Amino acid sequence: MKKLLLDGHQIYKKTPWLNWKELLYGFKHGLIDEKGVSEYACEALTEMSLQEAIELASLLPQEDYLATNLLQSLADKDLSAETDTAKPWIFLLLSFLFEHQENYEDPFEIVEEIYADFDYPEEIAPLVRYMPPPEGVEGSEERLFENWKTALSVYKDFFEQQNRFSQ
Repeated sequence: MKKLLLDGHQIYKKTPWLNWKELLYGFKHGLIDEKGVSEYACEALTEMSLQEAIELASLLPQEDYLATNLLQSLADKDLSAETDTAKPWIFLLLSFLFEHQENYEDPFEIVEEIYADFDYPEEIAPLVRYMPPPEGVEGSEERLFENWKTALSVYKDFFEQQNRFSQ
């Protein structure tokens, strides 16, 4: 995939509820870099933050190499309920791409790459050009954009049902 590298500020703005395991997933899959992880940690700091989170949030650029171990340590200590760690990243990538589609020659090509990279999740299939539309529905780019908006809404509803937005 043409890597969409998200920054920590963007990620926090959309998903301030990410847990450390989910952040580690994005980092290990190249969706966020050391700088982004540090930015996210900085945005997420509270009086209750663990020492590693404080260290992660205050890394200098030349200390980026420390991010991996700090993030791994935080993920190991994370007692959050097990979740599908990929799901927030699908939401983040699709949201970012939808909001910045004018910056890409063919945003649907990138959607298709996301679809493949995340092992063909069913909820993305309606956004993929080569997938047949439902019986009796005319396939068009407008329909794909409508499906994209719907998919983002479904993801958001899913996270709200988990009470993730009210954390």
